[in-house]
Amino acid sequence: MARTQEQNDKMSLATKHKIMVAGLRLFSRKGFSKTSVKDIAQTAGISTGLIYCHFSTKEELFGEILKKTIKEMSKAVRFLDDSNISPTQTFAGLTANLLKDIQSSEDLSDYFLLITRCILEKDALNQMEEFKKSDLLLFENTAKLIEKGQDLGEFKQGNSYKLSLMFFSVIQGIADMKLFMGDKYIAPEVSDIMAFLLK
Repeated sequence: MARTQEQNDKMSLATKHKIMVAGLRLFSRKGFSKTSVKDIAQTAGISTGLIYCHFSTKEELFGEILKKTIKEMSKAVRFLDDSNISPTQTFAGLTANLLKDIQSSEDLSDYFLLITRCILEKDALNQMEEFKKSDLLLFENTAKLIEKGQDLGEFKQGNSYKLSLMFFSVIQGIADMKLFMGDKYIAPEVSDIMAFLLK
């Protein structure tokens, strides 16, 4: 019995997802220039030709992965804008979500590693500029949230942007350690991370 269009679409989406996961893993760990389309196909368990059904070039795949990262960052920025809850609750929620994502999947760790690798290897494509803007917006919005918490007496005083960068440096370090140690890594609690900020 022939597959329906809906079944074909689901299979196509599943294949594209496999390609993007494999691409993310390899680009982050080997670098853009040292990763071939053949490597990605082998890691995804599909043929090289099937990759070209979804992405015309390796650059296009890399661009899609960065776009997905930017989309995820934008969600975090929107989460920070929720004024219905206190800065402490918002910050705790953001921290808990990031820790959960790092613990449950290597994707977030790979995103952090990919960006670091691109910056160091000068592999950055046009999309990297867009990613940088998105990243900087996240840092700035986090700094605004910290300022709000300081004004309300919830957070310690200090340069809010510096505290924002410190927070994301800690998160990136956690992501890197999780990749390095795998299942042996014991993540800190939300309260451990927020201790630098709470009064």
